[in-house]
Amino acid sequence: MVVDPSGRRLIARALAVVGLITASVVPVALVPTGTAAAAGTISVTPNPVPVANNSFSNVEVVWSGQPASKLIFVSVCVKSTKDADFEVGVHCSPLAQVEINGSADGSGSAEFPVFRGVEPTTDLPWGCFAPGDAVPPGILGATTCFVRVTNDVVLNSVDAVETTVSVTGAGDPVDRGVLGAPVPAPPVPLTTQGASGESGQVTLVDGLPIRLTG
Repeated sequence: MVVDPSGRRLIARALAVVGLITASVVPVALVPTGTAAAAGTISVTPNPVPVANNSFSNVEVVWSGQPASKLIFVSVCVKSTKDADFEVGVHCSPLAQVEINGSADGSGSAEFPVFRGVEPTTDLPWGCFAPGDAVPPGILGATTCFVRVTNDVVLNSVDAVETTVSVTGAGDPVDRGVLGAPVPAPPVPLTTQGASGESGQVTLVDGLPIRLTG
């Protein structure tokens, strides 16, 4: 086969152009499309939280790594902020939430209420329960909940950090009333009189021996 010399020159030029284009291509780093994980930390003390049924106890929440001088939101949630279907308005309690001014270094602490029982507004069908607690029908009874910290707005999941929290039994059920102001149980009489009313008689009050003196 005879190849025209001019054809050889055209092919050589074409290869040179391709090589030049290839050499000029600059590798481009792939940019992840997902949300970067927050670098902050969070802890809850004590944990598990001793709290009576249908009541709450205050814990200390300590965090770091939030942006400087931003408003901080601390919330109790039934789902992790990492879950694909997580929604703040559905899975976090608006009553078990505090807001606090941020610090210059992005760290801080707050006293925070952790509840045991149905979510305090009773509008959300979930609650945080101790193992063995009776869970009302239609309520998601989680034995592991989450304390979540974020900044600027409560919907911010980019900077959100969380830790698991659980509750444990402490005393008898009480009427919680408004979260933050539990209703005290009625006082229990300290003494009672036996049938004969004789001095020195021993009777039982709530299973405890009481000696009458008059």
